[in-house]
Amino acid sequence: MSLFTSRLVAAGRYAIFHAGRECGEERWRIESVAHGLVATGEQHVGAPHPFPNASEYRVTLTDTMRPTGLEILWTVGARRLRALHEAAGRVWRVRIETEGQVREQHGDYPDACEVEYGTHLFHTFFLARRDFQVGGEHEFPVLRIGPPWMAVTPERLLVRCVERGTVETPWGATAARRYVSSSPPQPEAEGYTFWADDDGMVLESCEGLDASRPWMRLTELTRGS
Repeated sequence: MSLFTSRLVAAGRYAIFHAGRECGEERWRIESVAHGLVATGEQHVGAPHPFPNASEYRVTLTDTMRPTGLEILWTVGARRLRALHEAAGRVWRVRIETEGQVREQHGDYPDACEVEYGTHLFHTFFLARRDFQVGGEHEFPVLRIGPPWMAVTPERLLVRCVERGTVETPWGATAARRYVSSSPPQPEAEGYTFWADDDGMVLESCEGLDASRPWMRLTELTRGS
C-alpha cells in the first residue's frame, strides 16, 4: 500500500456570518492517513465583515484527534503571512514569516492542553477526547491561535454542555447538544454558544450567547464510508 493513501473521514462547508449577515464560507475535509489524520480547509470572508481576508490551513493530528501541527497561509489585502506550528513532544513551536520578517515562539504543550484556531473543526477535535453530558463541564489550558500574527496566546478554556435538542440542517433535524465556551477568568457572558452533533461535529454557532446572531453554520456535510 502507498504511504500516501488516504481515506475520507468527513468533508463539509460552513457559512460564515457577521452581525447576522452571511459574509463568507469555509470548505474543509478530514482524511485518515498512515500516521493519523490530516484536516485541510480554506476560508474566505468579505463584506459586511470589517476585515475581509482569506486563509488556507492544514492540521496534522493523531488518530485520537490531538493536534500535532498547523500550517496557516493568511492573506489580508496585499499582506501574506505564513505560520508554521508544530508539536515536539510536550513543546509547541511556532515560526511566522511575513513581509521578509521571521518570528519564532515556543511554549509548553502538556497532555491536557488543547489548540484553538478560527475553524470549528478544533471544537470537534477536543470534543472527540472528552465526555460531555448535560450539566457537565471541562476546563483546560488552550493554545489560542489568531490574528494579527497567527501566534499563540496561552489561555484557559471552560466548556459547558447546557442542553440537548435538535438542530435543523439541510439534511434534516439532527440530534445535538448545546455548549457554552468561555475563557476564565472572563465571565461566561463574554463567551459564545454552539451546537454539535453526537459525533462532535459543530452544526452551528452564535456570536456570543445570542442565538439570533449566527456566527458559523454547517450547510454541507459528507461522511466517509
